[in-house]
Amino acid sequence: MISRFLILTLCALNLSLEAFNPPLELKTFAYNRRLIAQRPVPKGDFKKLVIPVKRVGNLIIVEATVDGIKGNFIFDTGAPYLVLNATYFRDYEEDPQHLATDVTGNLVPQKITKVDRLKMLGMHYEGLEADVADLSTIENRRGIQILGLLGVNLFMRMEIELDLQNEQLIVYRVDRDGRRLDKPYLPQTGEYRKKFELENNAIIAEGSIAGIPLDMCFDTGAEVLLLDNDLSAQAYEQMRILRTAELNGAGGNSTEVLFGALRALEFGPSLKSCQVMIADLEEIGRAYGHPVDGFVGFDLLRRGSVCINFKTKELIINVYP
Repeated sequence: MISRFLILTLCALNLSLEAFNPPLELKTFAYNRRLIAQRPVPKGDFKKLVIPVKRVGNLIIVEATVDGIKGNFIFDTGAPYLVLNATYFRDYEEDPQHLATDVTGNLVPQKITKVDRLKMLGMHYEGLEADVADLSTIENRRGIQILGLLGVNLFMRMEIELDLQNEQLIVYRVDRDGRRLDKPYLPQTGEYRKKFELENNAIIAEGSIAGIPLDMCFDTGAEVLLLDNDLSAQAYEQMRILRTAELNGAGGNSTEVLFGALRALEFGPSLKSCQVMIADLEEIGRAYGHPVDGFVGFDLLRRGSVCINFKTKELIINVYP
């Protein structure tokens, strides 16, 4: 029996096909610049907003409303921006200028639309551009209606804290230097701080296996740890391969990968005895414009709350007692 896991990265590619029409296998060298600079302004009278979340499997669900349609959205830092499910937002033309690739490396034409209003409790956005993708695979795998993915650029003007133990996503307004307007953050004993870079809106921070440095993408839509199949041999010595598994991406594509157990990944705290998948991540790295050695998500979130400050480009991890 093949186990099935989801990694919900969905990276759009901005290709000007009229002026540049390479063979399909070369198109992943271009990456999205359509929305990389777009940081929509959240509206609402708040300095701190606590948004309830729930888990479905290892995915994080937030309730939101898009143009009067209310339902479940996946909070996904692997998505650069807002993505809508084509099942419920189907009446939009495909833009031939754009393709998308997910973590499986497959390319699909991308539909683009305009959202008048996106609302989450006391916070809302107006005039958002969004991509429309087939997310039926996620719905079928998890047995829940999913209207879309809430991506990174929605939160890039703020600091956010994801606390799965208390089932909440906390949104903080910050000043120009990244300080919370509500009240200053007080450092906690035993916290871990990691600097990160934004590459095509992907959160890239350094991790390591057996002292070997890795560029890891922090993706809250990653149900299990995913690593590239071209790492140092010393890294693979820390793994035990058990069988094959099916890796499903947000674009509805799937691919067969190796599945096993990893002794430990250092990513602030030590993430020990993790399930791990091994796959070819070259294409998704090209889409980001930066090589990616792996994706980490739920394995970190189950260990502690994670703050993401986009102004200071810092992750703060507080391990649960």
